[in-house]
Amino acid sequence: MKLSRRLTLCAKYTDGFLNLADIGTDHALLPIVCVTKGYVLKAQAIDNKRGPFVIAYSNVKRYQKSDKITVKLSDGIREIDDDTDVVVIAGMGGDLISKILLKDDKKQVKRFILQPNKKTEDIRRILKEIKYKIVDEIVFEDQKKIYDIMVIEPGDEDLSENEILFGPVNIVRKPHFFVERLTRERDY
Repeated sequence: MKLSRRLTLCAKYTDGFLNLADIGTDHALLPIVCVTKGYVLKAQAIDNKRGPFVIAYSNVKRYQKSDKITVKLSDGIREIDDDTDVVVIAGMGGDLISKILLKDDKKQVKRFILQPNKKTEDIRRILKEIKYKIVDEIVFEDQKKIYDIMVIEPGDEDLSENEILFGPVNIVRKPHFFVERLTRERDY
């Protein structure tokens, strides 16, 4: 089974945690890979749509991971297990990810791995309110599209407007695809 570069990078950030929740799992490939590689001991594949739920359930069964992965038809993070310590939310807009983070109890989650397809600044804008801080962020290309991944953990974050727009780690590191995206936007 091969994950996209985008999901492979998300998966690597789960390494060393115990119980993963993949929100908006679609096909459950991310939790299957994380459990198979030993990044986490167990996982939950969660989707709020019946079609993806059925596909996720079928894949978990097909790869014989039913003993380690629970598939749930649910919305957001409200029904994650109490011992969930790492959550991936990938492939949604930053505005939707922000709504999920604002409305649901974060329980004992020690790390969120967020991969918004757009409006990343919406997530950075709410960090102070939800009491999480950025510990890492990367900008990368996958199939000719530039994506962001933001890793947040509990803590205080007080970002300037520029840090909200561009990311505090990106501003310091100036990674290649971050600079390329800014150049494309400027030239557009």
